Amino acid sequence: MAAIALREQGHDVTLLESSKFSNETGAAIHMAPNANGLLKRYGVDIEKVGANECSRIAQYHAESGKALFQVDLTMPNKQWQHKWLLVHRAHLHNALRERAIGKEGKGKPATLRLASKVTSVDPEKAEVTLESGEKVSGDVLLGADGVHSLCRKSLVLEDPEKYTPFDCGHSAYRFLVPKDQVMADPVCREFVEQEGMLCMIVGEDRRVVVYPCVENKLMNFLLVSIFIHPSSESRSDDAGWNQQGDKKRMLASGASLAPQVRALLEKAPEDSLKVWTLLDMEVLPTWINGSMALLGDAAHPFLPHQAQGGGQAMEDAVSLAAILPYGTTKEDIPERLRLYEQCRRERANRIQDGTRLSGTSQKDLAKMGKKYDAFAFTNYNFGHDEWDFSRNALNKHLQSKQPYRFRQPISFGPSPGPRQPLNALPDVHSMSKQNQTVATIRFRTSRTYLQNLFPTTSFSFMSAATVVEASIICCSLRSMTWLGNTGYDHCGLYIHGVKYTKKDGEILQGTFLPILFENLTDPIITGREELAAPKLGCDIDVSASGDSRSVRMSWRGTTFAELEWNGLHDKPQTNGANGAGAPNGVNGGHAKPPGAPGPPGPPMPKIEDNGMFMYRYVPAVGEPGKADAEYAVFDEYEKKAPSTSESQQDMQDQMTKSATIKFSAGDWNSLPTLHHIAQGLADVPIYGIVEATVKEVPSVGDVRGARRIE
Repeated sequence: MAAIALREQGHDVTLLESSKFSNETGAAIHMAPNANGLLKRYGVDIEKVGANECSRIAQYHAESGKALFQVDLTMPNKQWQHKWLLVHRAHLHNALRERAIGKEGKGKPATLRLASKVTSVDPEKAEVTLESGEKVSGDVLLGADGVHSLCRKSLVLEDPEKYTPFDCGHSAYRFLVPKDQVMADPVCREFVEQEGMLCMIVGEDRRVVVYPCVENKLMNFLLVSIFIHPSSESRSDDAGWNQQGDKKRMLASGASLAPQVRALLEKAPEDSLKVWTLLDMEVLPTWINGSMALLGDAAHPFLPHQAQGGGQAMEDAVSLAAILPYGTTKEDIPERLRLYEQCRRERANRIQDGTRLSGTSQKDLAKMGKKYDAFAFTNYNFGHDEWDFSRNALNKHLQSKQPYRFRQPISFGPSPGPRQPLNALPDVHSMSKQNQTVATIRFRTSRTYLQNLFPTTSFSFMSAATVVEASIICCSLRSMTWLGNTGYDHCGLYIHGVKYTKKDGEILQGTFLPILFENLTDPIITGREELAAPKLGCDIDVSASGDSRSVRMSWRGTTFAELEWNGLHDKPQTNGANGAGAPNGVNGGHAKPPGAPGPPGPPMPKIEDNGMFMYRYVPAVGEPGKADAEYAVFDEYEKKAPSTSESQQDMQDQMTKSATIKFSAGDWNSLPTLHHIAQGLADVPIYGIVEATVKEVPSVGDVRGARRIE
C-alpha cells in the first residue's frame, strides 16, 4: 500500500521482499470503511476479487450456544461512505501487488525484489544491507517488516529490550472451510446461513469468530477473536504466523464449548490448520530515526479483536505519501517523518488500547475498573480518512513555517492577495505593462470638523490652527499581477498633519485615512482584514478627455461624489524633489499624499507626514457596541531617493488649480449602507483648493509595512 501511494506521488519505489515468492498466505482480513476508502482512493476494488460486504453481526454465548443478539448493518452502514468488506488475504495482497508494480495507474511502477533479505539498516543514510552483501539505498527507508521488525532495532531507545513483542496470553487457530459444508450440517448451519454475517461466539476466556471471505462461499475461522484460547493449550517452539496447528489439541481446547460450536471446529481441515501466538508490545516512544520510519506491525503490532491491524498499516502508508509529496527535499525528510509520527501515533495507539479492551472478558474489565463501548470505538475506527487528515496536517505544517496571512474564510487556509500570491508569481506588484494613475485634490478645511473623525483621543492634529489640509486621492490601478493582470479603482479621504500619542508619550506623525472606497471586492477584503483599512465598496467611474478628468462614485445608480480636474497642464520638472514623493499604496492602492506645496494665502506650517494611520475595529459577534479587536495601525513611508526613471516620470505629471469636490448626502432609500458616510463627507468644509494633480506612476506599494502601533 505504501508503494502504491508513494508511486502516485511521483516517487521511485523499491520493495525488498525477503521471501522467494510474492504471494500472501493466511486466511481472511477485514477491510473496514476507513481502510476500504483508502483502497478505493487508489483504484483498488477488492469486490472484484471476491470480497463481500459485512452486512450483519451476530453474537452467541460460547458455552450454551444461545443467540445473544443480531444487528443488521445494512442501515447503519449507510452512514459510512465505503463498505465494510471481508476478503481473503491472498486476494487482497495480489490486488495490491498488481496495483503497485503494474503499468496501470499514476506514476512509475514500483520495483519488487524477491529473495532480498535485509540483514542491517542505516537509518541516517536510508540504506540497507542485504544477505548477499549488496547495499540498497534511497532518500527514505520505510520499515514495514512486521512484529519481529529488524528496523525497529535501529530506533534510538533508552531500554530496547522493553519493546520486545510478548505473548499476550492467547493464541489463535485459523482455517478456511467451504460454506456449503457448514450449511449441510443442521447442527451449526445457523452460524452461516445468512449472507455476509460476521458471527462472534464469545466465552469467558475463548471465542470463535466466523465470517465469509470469498463471495460468501468460503468461511474463515480465526481462533483469536475467532477461537481465542489460552496460549498454553497450543504453544510450541514455533510461534510464527504459519505454525501448523494440531486439530486434536484445538478440539480439546474447545471441549467446553456448545455442541454447535464444536461442530464448527470439527470441520477444520487438519492439513491446513494454522495457529499463531497473539503478540502484544509496549507502546514505542518513537517510530522514526533519521530518514527511517516504521509502519504497520513494526510500529504497532495489533491484537485481532477489532480487525484493524491491516487497516492501520494502510493508514500509515497513506499518511507517509500525503506528507511526502513529489518535490519534498531530502533535507526536509527527517522533519516530515516526525510529522508522519505525529499524525499516526495517537490514533494507532488509541485503537490498540480499544483492541485490548475488546479482547478482555467482562469479569476482567470489572476488575480493571474499565468499560468497553463497542459503538464508540466503531465510530472512531470507521469515521476517519487518513489522506484527508494527513494532507491537512502537512498544509498546517507548511503554513507554520512562514508568516502566512489568514483571513475569512479561514477554513481554506491562507488566502492569496497583494502581499501573498501563494503561486508562482513574484511577491511584489509588477506594473511593467501599464502605468498607474494617481489623481489628487488637496484642499484646506476645518480642523474642528475633521478631528471628529478620529476614532480615539490618541489622535490629534499637529497644528493648533483651525485650518488644516486634507486630500481626496483617486487611484486607477491596472495590470496587477495579483488580480490576473486586471485592475480596479479606489478613492479616499486623507487627513494630513495628524499625530498619534502613544501611552509612553512617544509621538508619531502622519496622515489619517478615515474612509477608502473601492470598486472590487478582492482588495476591499484583503485591505480590511490584513491592514485594518477602512474600506467600503461602490461604483467608481473614471473618465478623461483633453485637459479634464472626472471621477464619479455611486451605489446602484445613486451618485454621492463628483470630482473634477479641469485645465490640467504639465507640471514643471523638479527631479523628484517636488514633495509629492513616490506613490505608496494599500493593496496597490493608497497613494502617498503629497507634501505641503506652500499654497497662496495665509502661510500654513509645513508638517512632515511620515506615514499613514488607520484604525482596526472588529465587532464582537452577538454583543452590539463591543469589539473583539480595536487599535491604531501605522504604515511608515519608505524613505528612499527617487531614481532617474522616477524623475523622468515626474515630467509627465499634470497639475491644475481648477478642481472641484462635491459630495451629496443620501438617505436610507437611496444609499442604505452608505448614507451616513456620504453625509459626513458632504459636511466636510472646503475652504479652497491647494493643488490638484494627475500623476502617472510605474508601480505602487502594498503597505505591507502596516503595523499595530501598541
